[in-house]
Amino acid sequence: MHILDLVQNALTAGAKTIEITCTCQNNQMTLRVADDGVGMDEEVLQAVEDGFFSTKTERSVGLGIPFLRQTAEQCDGSFTIDSTPGVGTTITATFRRDHIDLPPFGNLGGTILSILATSEGRRIVIDYRCDGKELSIDTAEVTDILGGVPINHPKVVAFLKDYIAERLGGDDETRGSTQD
Repeated sequence: MHILDLVQNALTAGAKTIEITCTCQNNQMTLRVADDGVGMDEEVLQAVEDGFFSTKTERSVGLGIPFLRQTAEQCDGSFTIDSTPGVGTTITATFRRDHIDLPPFGNLGGTILSILATSEGRRIVIDYRCDGKELSIDTAEVTDILGGVPINHPKVVAFLKDYIAERLGGDDETRGSTQD
């Protein structure tokens, strides 16, 4: 859910490019989401980090980033957010992978597929490298290959689903694993 929340934040900020990177080395996982959206000044950045701030609908409570920070820090990791108005925002969180409080990744393949299928002309770059599994997708390259066929076309989505499952080891291995 953290990944989806960060992508939604980037979309709300008007990002045309969103880069999602997840790497694992030894016992550490690093999640990085960078965008070229409107960015935030110091005042907005502080409000976002403190929580209960959102530019979304009045129902949003703005706890996604504070929850991510809390999870990273409680799992012996770290959290940084860098943002510049007019340039974009980069959020990086690290986690000790074997920490008892690290929540499972959930259905990573489904999450990635949802992000790709709803990219709506934005460039999404995904680079995942954990436990010998690697997935690199750039919607700009996919769009060039498709030659005008939309990325959310049912046959393209079906292909992407199979490709993602193949690269990540299948649905069974991408659900509920704390190691990915």
